[in-house]
Amino acid sequence: MVMPVALFIAAAFAVFSWSQGQGGPVAGLVFFGIIAIGFTINALLPLVEKIKPHIPSRSRS
Repeated sequence: MVMPVALFIAAAFAVFSWSQGQGGPVAGLVFFGIIAIGFTINALLPLVEKIKPHIPSRSRS
């Protein structure tokens, strides 16, 4: 679910960047930058879920 959300957010920011006169290359960098962030989050989620049980709880009993 992370990648479709990242795709639509990236497209929206790229169109906005292009509409503000930044040009195509800047809009492309914005698009692919946000896609890269979404890919990184998507790739790291299983690792976070794997180490979550090993993190000490913050609640005091």
